[in-house]
Amino acid sequence: MVNQPSDDVVSAPIRRCWLCGTCGLRRIKESTLRGDPTSRNFEISNADYGTTAAIDQCVRCGFCQCTDMVDVLKFYEDLEDPAYEMTRPQRARQKRVLLNRLPRPTAGANRLLDVGAGTGILVEEAIACGYDAIGVEPSRRFCARAKHHGLPVVQGVLPHPDLTGPYDVVTLVDVVEHVPDPLDLITRAARLLADGGVLVVVTPDRSSLLARIMGDQWWHYRVAHIGYFDPETLRFALAKAGLQQTEFHRPTWYFPLGYLVERVHRYLPRWARFKVPARLSDLVIPVHLRDSMMVCATKAQTRDTAP
Repeated sequence: MVNQPSDDVVSAPIRRCWLCGTCGLRRIKESTLRGDPTSRNFEISNADYGTTAAIDQCVRCGFCQCTDMVDVLKFYEDLEDPAYEMTRPQRARQKRVLLNRLPRPTAGANRLLDVGAGTGILVEEAIACGYDAIGVEPSRRFCARAKHHGLPVVQGVLPHPDLTGPYDVVTLVDVVEHVPDPLDLITRAARLLADGGVLVVVTPDRSSLLARIMGDQWWHYRVAHIGYFDPETLRFALAKAGLQQTEFHRPTWYFPLGYLVERVHRYLPRWARFKVPARLSDLVIPVHLRDSMMVCATKAQTRDTAP
């Protein structure tokens, strides 16, 4: 089982936990990669569930990471994913639900930054909600697509010279699991917050019931996901960045039925697979599996440094 660490402890000084810095790491999942990764492995719509680099777990704080996957930015800069853009209307609905959980923007307190903005879906919905919104995204093709939609998404990562803040809301939606230094990213995002501002983090929960039931075949185990949080390690990372968690939710996702069935086929034998009738393919299905977390945090009054 992926949740049972082996006795193999990796403790070389250069192999540290990305959250707490501890040198003791235990291998909990061996690599299932075939060959070297490419940008296709990092597509948002990639359905190679269960395929990951080797995953190690920190013996101190419990954070899980693909320790050897540190040079990944180049894959995101070259990323293109037509299937992702094809589900734009359904993904927009999910972003609206997320934004509706936040206080309504007011005059003088409506600046929003979306980090890892993709083709600008959340930015577009935030503007519709009354925010003065902007996004930052490493993929050149995604940024070009956002520009095609007339949306302000700049190419790059944090820190970025065009993004100095302060922002009333900073969103990291399905981003922290993709980077080799999530604590640094959260800290940089926190520094951009205005007084009273809110950081929103959405990420898979490796301690969820579904993750434990599915084991190595959990759909959030994929090449692009190189850091795995649970509620405790996410709260710890926020505290290390000077933030205090204020809200915790389980987000709902929305997908076209055809898209969803195509991914479910990954788990079915060939004889059990079926084709969705064309007239039903675009039917929107809400998916609430309780294996992701949405956390809101604000600047803490006191700094908590213990996991």
